[in-house]
Amino acid sequence: MSRLYVEPFGGLAGDMFLAALLDLGDPRWTLGDLEALAEALLPGAVQFRLAKVWRQNLSGAHLDVRTPESNSQPHRGYRDLERIIAAAGLRETVQQRALAVLWAIAQAEGRVHGCAPEEVHFHEIGAVDTLIDVCGVALALERLEVREVHCAPPLLGAGTVRCAHGEMPVPAPAVAELLRGRVTRLGGAGERLTPTAAALLAVLCERFEEPRSFAAARIGYGAGTRDPKEGPPNLCRVQLETASKSVPLRTELFEGAVQLDDMRGEELAPALEAIRTAGALDAWWTAVGMKKNRPGVLLSFLAREPERAGIENAVLRHTSSLGLRWWRIERVECERESVTVRVDGCEIRVKLRRRPQAAGQAAGQAAAGAEPSDLDLSPEYEDLAAACARGERGECPQRSLREWERLAIEAYRSSRS
Repeated sequence: MSRLYVEPFGGLAGDMFLAALLDLGDPRWTLGDLEALAEALLPGAVQFRLAKVWRQNLSGAHLDVRTPESNSQPHRGYRDLERIIAAAGLRETVQQRALAVLWAIAQAEGRVHGCAPEEVHFHEIGAVDTLIDVCGVALALERLEVREVHCAPPLLGAGTVRCAHGEMPVPAPAVAELLRGRVTRLGGAGERLTPTAAALLAVLCERFEEPRSFAAARIGYGAGTRDPKEGPPNLCRVQLETASKSVPLRTELFEGAVQLDDMRGEELAPALEAIRTAGALDAWWTAVGMKKNRPGVLLSFLAREPERAGIENAVLRHTSSLGLRWWRIERVECERESVTVRVDGCEIRVKLRRRPQAAGQAAGQAAAGAEPSDLDLSPEYEDLAAACARGERGECPQRSLREWERLAIEAYRSSRS
C-alpha cells in the first residue's frame, strides 16, 4: 500500500491530475491502461495524446483528451453517468470512488443553480471529459494501491472566467461550494482549479495540508493546456510513496472522551450506538471514580477529522455532558482489505489483515507462488450469523457458525489458487 501527495501549486484540472499520475512512470498505471478504461466506458469515442510540454520554466506531461463531444457537449445527468460506469465492469471500489466524486459535483452545481442534484446536467464541465478524468483517477489510485491521499492547499486563481452561463468569478461558484470550509490559496491568473479537480480533492482528502513526513519513490508533473505568464507555472505535482511491508502503516486520528456520573446503563447503550453511527471508528466505556467518590464511566471514541463535528453533536445530544475533549493521536496499523466470497449462495465478507514482514520475505513468497504467511483471515461475524439464520429457515444448508467460518476461509483460499 502507498500514499500519494498532491501539490496543486499552479492549480489543478482533472486532465492535469491524470497526466501527473501517468508521469510517475509506474508500470502499474500507463496510457494503455487509460485507453482500455475509455474503451470500456465509451467504446471508440475517446482518443488520447500524451506529450511533454513546458510551462514557464518547468516541464510536465500534458494529456489531450479528444472526443466527438469536445466542441459540442450533450446534456447528461448524474444517473446517465452512473449507468455508463455500472456497465463498464469496473471494480466496486473504483465505481464507488468515481460516483462519490460525480455526486459531489452534482450537489455543488445543484446548490449553485437551485435545483436537485439529479436535475443537474453536466454540460458545463464536459460529460465525457469529466467521466474519463474521474474514473481515470479512481482506477489509477486502485492500480497504484494508494491507501491515503494528502494534498497541499490548492491554488484557485483570480479574476473572472467565461463559461456557458456567462462571466463568472474565480473560483467558479461550484468550486467555492465544493471547497467550502477548506484551506485554499488565492492567486494566479484566471481559473486555476476546475470543478472536477475540486471534487476529486474534496472526496480524496480529509483536509488540505502537507504530510508531516513523506519519502517519495516516484514524482510526476501534470501540465494544463494554458501557459499563463503571470503567477506560478500551470502545473501540478504528485509524489508517490510506497510503503515497505516490513514497516506498519501510520495514520493520524483523533481520540475523544467524556466523563459521566449521572447516566444509567440503559441510557449509555444508545449513546454509544449514536456515537458509532455518527462515524466513530470505535467507541467504548471504562469504569472510573469521579468526584464526591461517585462511580462513573469514561466514554471514549476514535475518529477521523471529517467525522468529528457529527460525533460532537451525537455526544452532546445523547449524553448529559456539558462538553468533551479531543486530542490528536497516531495509530500504527496493519494493512487490511475486505473480500466477499460466496458459500452456498450466502455472501460472506472476509477481512484480510497483513502483519509487517521481514525485509525480503514477501518477495520470496511471491516468487515461490505461496500465499503470504503474514496473512490473517477473519470472516465477518454479522455475515456468518446471517448465514446461520438462513440455514435455520431452510434457505441454505444448516450449519454452525464455526462451520460457516471454516467454509468462508476455504472459499477465499480456493479463489486465490
